[in-house]
Amino acid sequence: MTLFDDKYYIIRKGDFATNGNTKILYSLFSIGLCIEEYINTNSTDCFSIMIGSTIVWTIIEFFLQFTSTRNIKPMYITTFYGQTHFLHKYLGMFLQGFQEGGVVTTIGLYFGDRLFDYNYLYMFHGLILFIIVSMFLKNSNTNNNNLSKRQINTSSSLGMMGTITIYNVKTLYDNPMHLQRQLTMFFAMMYISSIWTLMAYWKNFRNVEVQIKDRNDQYVVKPYNHFDAFLILGYDVVFEIGVAYLTFYNWFIL
Repeated sequence: MTLFDDKYYIIRKGDFATNGNTKILYSLFSIGLCIEEYINTNSTDCFSIMIGSTIVWTIIEFFLQFTSTRNIKPMYITTFYGQTHFLHKYLGMFLQGFQEGGVVTTIGLYFGDRLFDYNYLYMFHGLILFIIVSMFLKNSNTNNNNLSKRQINTSSSLGMMGTITIYNVKTLYDNPMHLQRQLTMFFAMMYISSIWTLMAYWKNFRNVEVQIKDRNDQYVVKPYNHFDAFLILGYDVVFEIGVAYLTFYNWFIL
């Protein structure tokens, strides 16, 4: 694998991005964590990072769909009676932004702050068990439908990720008293995101594609192997989630 000559893609499949019920459920759970924190500690940190990251990710989601970087079918919700209702596209973008940003950062900060409390660890692993079971039971029949195919090693993407990394390192250097809190948040986000990604990969809801140049200097799809998937999805978890989402801490908590 060559970082700049080859092309690395992350492919999303299935109906996870269009299932509004799942996103509403996780969003309500995150709001519950914020309320619990405020009641017991009088802290609004979880509220701040949830609201801030949701707004930012909703804007990002709008940009991704507006530029056709991510093409997602209309989001829907299913009632208790089995009726399906499609949501307005902007409401769908908001829920997607809430899921991508608010849920992950709230869970990371909340459980990161309580990483050494066994009662909260049980709760954290209960959430992880719920994710594993729900992903395991999820229907895989729609996996042939690609929701998005995003190249992660474009010059703009790598440049932005490098800038974000430098910014976060510099900010942390200037605020060393936040080191432990950011590290525990980073670990909590990495932990739960790794398990989610592993389950999504196993169920074929998320996959990768590598394109390399042939003798004619034309890009062709490289034969699939799990090691490439490990590196590409590992980069997504460590940098595009773990490192990138610490930016929200620096923006909305510091």
